Amino acid sequence: MTPTGAAPFFRHARLGSTNDEARRLADEGAGHGTAVQAGEQTAGRGRRGRAWFSPVGNLHLSLLLDSGPEPARAPEIAFVAAVALRETLATLAPDAHFAGKWPNDILCNGAKIAGMLLENHPPFAILGVGVNVVAAPPANEVQYPATCLAAIGCASDADDVGHVFRENVLAWHWRWRQDGFAPIRAAWLEHAAGVGEAVTVRLADQRVLEGRFGGLDADGALLLELPDGGRRQVLAGDVFFARARGAA
Repeated sequence: MTPTGAAPFFRHARLGSTNDEARRLADEGAGHGTAVQAGEQTAGRGRRGRAWFSPVGNLHLSLLLDSGPEPARAPEIAFVAAVALRETLATLAPDAHFAGKWPNDILCNGAKIAGMLLENHPPFAILGVGVNVVAAPPANEVQYPATCLAAIGCASDADDVGHVFRENVLAWHWRWRQDGFAPIRAAWLEHAAGVGEAVTVRLADQRVLEGRFGGLDADGALLLELPDGGRRQVLAGDVFFARARGAA
């Protein structure tokens, strides 16, 4: 499946959730690459059902992406999207430093600027993306420092970011389908935050693990190097960097 800009791009002034609208469109026959963007979300959500800061002016975008012939590999699309989003932001704001934060965030100069939510809806993965374009959530409402494009002097608006991102993610998705996860993993690690650093990982059951971020395994799991010399794969959790405690 080659990159294409032919799929429709629906823009709305206001929606409850762009992911929910993308799901509705998929059920009505929409195809790969279909995009839904809202000027404002009233029920935006992040991982584990967390509310997503969704004011007017920020990017609230969802895409339908072919999940591929192997359902077990669909979670790899989160890394496809992260590589494409980091590339998009670095193109629009070349003087800033953007890095991927495992599992699904983008940092700008060490502060969170974007996050993603991947939901399975065969034969698609529904990719929701939120980018802080003109505003970031107040410090007392988040667990991790946040910033926005406007704060770093970038004049791009949500439409600019959404357009460039869709082109980039379709191109990276095509490469993923052609060449597998290895080049995606390598591209993500090239611009990853915290590799080799001390981290704390909070698991879904609230257990806490300490160690060093040893990179990704071949399937995208976080490799945690433990104090006793062992190594553990982490499939899901929140990462806290020792230099900036907090979870996105």
